[in-house]
Amino acid sequence: MPELTQKNAVPPQSKYLGPARMSDLSILPFGDSALLVESLSSDPAEKWSTAHSLASLLRAIDLPGIESIVATFSNVTIEFDCVRLDPSRLRGLLAGHVLDNRAPLSSGRTITIPVHYSNEFGPDLESTARILGLSTTEFIEAHSSTRWRVAFLGAPAGAPLHEAQAFDRPIPRMSEPRTRIPAGTIAVSGQQGTIYTINAPGGWRLLGRTPLQIVNNQSGPFTAICPGDLIRYQPISRREYDATPHDFIGDVL
Repeated sequence: MPELTQKNAVPPQSKYLGPARMSDLSILPFGDSALLVESLSSDPAEKWSTAHSLASLLRAIDLPGIESIVATFSNVTIEFDCVRLDPSRLRGLLAGHVLDNRAPLSSGRTITIPVHYSNEFGPDLESTARILGLSTTEFIEAHSSTRWRVAFLGAPAGAPLHEAQAFDRPIPRMSEPRTRIPAGTIAVSGQQGTIYTINAPGGWRLLGRTPLQIVNNQSGPFTAICPGDLIRYQPISRREYDATPHDFIGDVL
């Protein structure tokens, strides 16, 4: 993988950051110690690929002063210590760099996640199906037969935000969010899906629950699902749910 070097840094007078468009990237200040970087392409797939390619590159070179790298659907936020890393240098490095290898849209790995769809675990299951003009059985078939691509790991706590054109219209969020959603709950909103990794509030529509732990709170890797992975949901009965050990998903892949 190519390295970023200081020779690409912009002149010292650009230390006080203003909006800048360089190369094929939009590089904007995000407060006084972060940059928001996004591809200028109008193609959502290109934006995603660029954001995750830059994130992978920056993690690989481990530039001193960078504190956080968060890649999402279309951009990457880079937080840094402005005492240790001159922001003009970071912006110059990003602007002067050409990505030789874009992140592939799929890792080629499909992860099967068992889920018990029910009113008990998914209180919005039936109402969500009605919104789409489907029976509950038809909705479960559409949701579980779709390969959902993981776009990024987000809130809460490494939740795998995934997307697909599973339905013919976006699914609206709840008008009032819930204050506590149990870990393992499967939810949808718009054309996206997520799995709540911890007990947390949220406004997405709840469909069911997986017995597997999506994040590891004990030791070892915190998560085993990565951007670019494909998720396939496998419907299971309540008896199968109760009989499935609540293991970390990384231990059963």
